[in-house]
Amino acid sequence: MNSSEYYKTVIDKIKNCFVNSGCAITIEKELINAGFSKAFPIMRTLTDNLDYLTVQKGFQVHLPVIGAGSQTVLCPMDFEIFLSEDQYKLYTNKETQKSYFKETIPAINFIKTIFIDRSMPFLLDFTPSGGHILFNVKLNHRSAVALMKIGFAEYGMVKSGQNYGITYEAMLTFSGVTRLAEYVALKTMEAFKNNEREGKLPLTVSDSREKCINIDNSWCEGAPHARSIRSPFSLHKKNIEKYGQYSQPPLVDVIGGTFDGKKLYCEADIDNVIECMWDLEKAGKWARNFDGFIPDANDSIIDFIEEYKQTQLYQFHREFDATEDIPVGLALQYAKHEQNIPEWAKSILYCPNPRALQPINMKGFIYDFVIHAKWKPKHVANILRDIYMDRSFGWVQDFKDSCPADEKANFWVRTFASIAYWEKGYLKL
Repeated sequence: MNSSEYYKTVIDKIKNCFVNSGCAITIEKELINAGFSKAFPIMRTLTDNLDYLTVQKGFQVHLPVIGAGSQTVLCPMDFEIFLSEDQYKLYTNKETQKSYFKETIPAINFIKTIFIDRSMPFLLDFTPSGGHILFNVKLNHRSAVALMKIGFAEYGMVKSGQNYGITYEAMLTFSGVTRLAEYVALKTMEAFKNNEREGKLPLTVSDSREKCINIDNSWCEGAPHARSIRSPFSLHKKNIEKYGQYSQPPLVDVIGGTFDGKKLYCEADIDNVIECMWDLEKAGKWARNFDGFIPDANDSIIDFIEEYKQTQLYQFHREFDATEDIPVGLALQYAKHEQNIPEWAKSILYCPNPRALQPINMKGFIYDFVIHAKWKPKHVANILRDIYMDRSFGWVQDFKDSCPADEKANFWVRTFASIAYWEKGYLKL
C-alpha cells in the first residue's frame, strides 16, 4: 500500500479530526520548490483542501491549536523519547524503534491514568517517538471559563494574536491549558524521579537532558496562532526527510485508544501499534476502529483545575504572573553585574546565540539565577526577553510575531524555575 492508497482509507477520519479547525497545516520539504522557507517550509490552507494534501500529495497534516473563529482550543499533551544524536535509531528499523519506544510506556501509562482517574476525555495518538493525548476545549463551555481564570496573556502574545484574529478569550484558554500541561509534567517527573538511579532514562521536560523520556511542552511556547500538532492518522516522514531512509515508506501515527470520560475504547497493544507504524496497510485496517473525532473537555477538567490550584505550583504561577516586569533592556544590563552566577552562565549574557535557545543550557542558566543569585523568576524571564529582542545577536527566529520574546521567555523560565524549586524542595505538589 502506498501513501495515496493509505490516505484514501482514512481521509474521512482525518476530516473528522479537523472538524473544529479553521485551517490545515502541512510542513514538507517539497514545499521548498514552491518558494516556501528553506528553514521551515510550512503552508496553511483551507480544510477543504485535505483531500489534495493527503490523497493527492501524500503530505503530513497538522492541526492548529486554535480552532475556527477562536471557538475551540486544542490541548496536545506531548511525550516522547529523546536520544539526542542517536535519535535516528528510532527511524532506522522496526525492531530498534520498538526497543526504545517501549521505554516510554510507563510514563505514557502514568499520564493516561491521570486523565482516566479524573474522568477527563481524550484521544491517545502514538507517534514513532512517543505520543499525544488530545482533547478540545470549546470556548462556550464552563471548562474554558475555568481555564481562562488560571491563564495569563503576555503583551506580545496579545498583539501577535490580534493580528491573526485570535480572540483574547482563546489566548487565555490556551494559556490555562499550558499551565495544566506544566502540572502534568511535574507530577510525572515526581513519579519517575528515581529512574536514573534505577538505571533507566531520566524523565524531564522539553529535551533538557541529552537522553531522556521527555514531556515535550514546547507546544506551549509561542503565539497561539503559530502552534500546531501533527494530526492522528497522518503520515510521519522524519525517517525520510530528516534521516534519509529513502528506501522506506513513510511511517504513520497510530491511535492508541479513546476515552469518553467513562470507558477506554480500543486500547492498543503496543506491539500492534509498532507494526502499524511501519505498515500502511495494517495502519489502515487498525484505523477502522476509530471515527477520528477528538473528544471535548467535560466538567471534570474543572475539578482538575481545582486540584492544580491547591498546589504550590499554582502559587508559583500566580506570583510569577503578578511580578512586575523590569523595563525592556534593563534586565540584561542588571544581569551583567550579577556576581553570584558562574562564568559559563555569565558568558551566555554576551554570546547567547544559540545557547539561550537550547533547553539544556537554558535550564542551567535559569537554575543559577533563581537558586544561586536568588533572582525572581519573572526577572530572569526579562533577561531572556531582552536577549531575544536584541537583533545584534543575529537571531533568525521571529521573536515578534510567531514567537513573541516575552511569551517565549516566560514559558521557559516558568518551566525550569519551577523544576529548580521542586528539585531543591522549595516547591511541593
